[in-house]
Amino acid sequence: MAEIKRVCGLCKEIFYINRNNINEAIYYDKKTYHSKCFVDICGRRAIRKSKTAPKWERALENIEDIKNESYRHFKILIDKEDVYRFILDTYGLTVIPTTVWQKMSDIYAGTFKGMSIGIPPEHLLDMWKRKINTLNAIAAKNSANGKVMDSGQRLNYDLSVLVNKYDGYLKWLERQKILRAEQAANKNDNIVSKSVGYDIIKNSQNTKNNQSIDKDNILDLVDDIFG
Repeated sequence: MAEIKRVCGLCKEIFYINRNNINEAIYYDKKTYHSKCFVDICGRRAIRKSKTAPKWERALENIEDIKNESYRHFKILIDKEDVYRFILDTYGLTVIPTTVWQKMSDIYAGTFKGMSIGIPPEHLLDMWKRKINTLNAIAAKNSANGKVMDSGQRLNYDLSVLVNKYDGYLKWLERQKILRAEQAANKNDNIVSKSVGYDIIKNSQNTKNNQSIDKDNILDLVDDIFG
């Protein structure tokens, strides 16, 4: 399980934040705290006769907003860690080249050449996992044609392929939402009658009844929509 190492700004204890305990961590004023420690420090400093007391009082008053912001902050970091682990496992690397790190940073931020929006690490990883077989096939074809790449070069090449597929991936995600909504509204019908993927699903059905299509089957049938 991906996790990130942090030191609590109050108790100074080292703790590891993952998807299971992400709600127990607070990120505030560029520091990380256990949730209980954060409430504690806010309470202590809010009652002090100092210029910073109002700041900590406001923090207590807006604790739910701070928790939500903290969740988003840590989720992105954990998603990035998931991407990092996937790369190491998939490409047989022990160190990711600095140039690739910079490229990924630009991809996340949307500053990579030709991009108008960033790709969240969660989306990048999902695309990568779904398209790894396609990427492997492209690499095999390149190798057969004399274009042999080492792991670092292959990683850089695959990232460029994924960036070019992002528009299609976003459309694919939207189609999935439509499919899920229609499935929920028409449990006993052949659903997705209004979606782009309708013909794919219709041609793939071999049953003679009107049993509903479960979500996993739908996702399998439209898996290649984003190219």
